[in-house]
Amino acid sequence: MDMLPENLQTLLTHPTVTYITTKTQDQVTTHLSNLRETYIQPYIITPLSTLLTSSTTSAMPDLVQLLILAIILFISLKVLDYARRVIMFWVMLAFRLVFWGSLLGMGLYVYRVGVENAGRDLGWLWGVVQGFVEDFQARATNNGSESGWNGAGAKKGYSRW
Repeated sequence: MDMLPENLQTLLTHPTVTYITTKTQDQVTTHLSNLRETYIQPYIITPLSTLLTSSTTSAMPDLVQLLILAIILFISLKVLDYARRVIMFWVMLAFRLVFWGSLLGMGLYVYRVGVENAGRDLGWLWGVVQGFVEDFQARATNNGSESGWNGAGAKKGYSRW
C-alpha cells in the first residue's frame, strides 16, 4: 500500500470503500459456502471419499479400472462433441439457406412487381406490424384491465372482432 499514490491511499481507506469490500467479501463467502454445502459436498466429496476409503479390497477399484473409466469418459465426450458439431452444422446450414433464399425471393419479387409496388407493399406490411406493436403496447400498459382485443390498433382502421 506504500507504493500507491497518496490520493489512492486515502480513497482506499475511506469508510465507504472499506464497508463495500467487507460486505462483498461476506456475500461471496456466504454464496461459496452455500455452493459447497448444496452441490460440492453431497455430489462430489462424499461419493469420492466413500470410494477411496472403502475397507474391502474387492470393492476398491484398481488403477487400471479407473484408467479405463477415464478413457471411456474421454471418448464419450469426444463423440458427443462431434455430434454437437454435426448438428450445429446442419442447423446453421438450414438458417443460411432460409436467409439467402428469402433474400433471393425478395429480390425476385422486387424484380417482378417493380420497385414502386414493392415499396407500397413494404409500407403496408410496416403498417400492419406497427399496428400489432401498438396493440401489444396498449394491452401491456392496461395490464388486462380492458377486455377484448380492440386496443390502439383499432384506431388504424381495423378491428379484430
